[in-house]
Amino acid sequence: MILTVSTSELTPTVHIVHLSGMLSAVTYQGLEKELQRLVAEGAKLIVLDLQGLEFLGSTGIRVLLQTLKTMRAQGGDVRTLNVPKTIQEVLDLVQLFPASQAFANKAELQASLAK
Repeated sequence: MILTVSTSELTPTVHIVHLSGMLSAVTYQGLEKELQRLVAEGAKLIVLDLQGLEFLGSTGIRVLLQTLKTMRAQGGDVRTLNVPKTIQEVLDLVQLFPASQAFANKAELQASLAK
């Protein structure tokens, strides 16, 4: 099981975290470190690009939920982008990151930031 995590910066406080592979109890640590780094550096919006995510396990859900709680406590937010249907079904099941708040694509994200 492999999880690839990469980050791109849209602005100094807005970052896209690209995930590819399987987010599980075996692979979560790299993502957790990256999210903690972004929070510590003052990110106000973290967008999780889940297009390449094939599996989301309970430990991965815990990492995402903890990041969301931390960001909101600091006045920030976490949103999703390019969510595969199977992953959205898992997120809906645990009532985390509703599809209605997900960005369908990068253009929609950038339009939101331009407001």
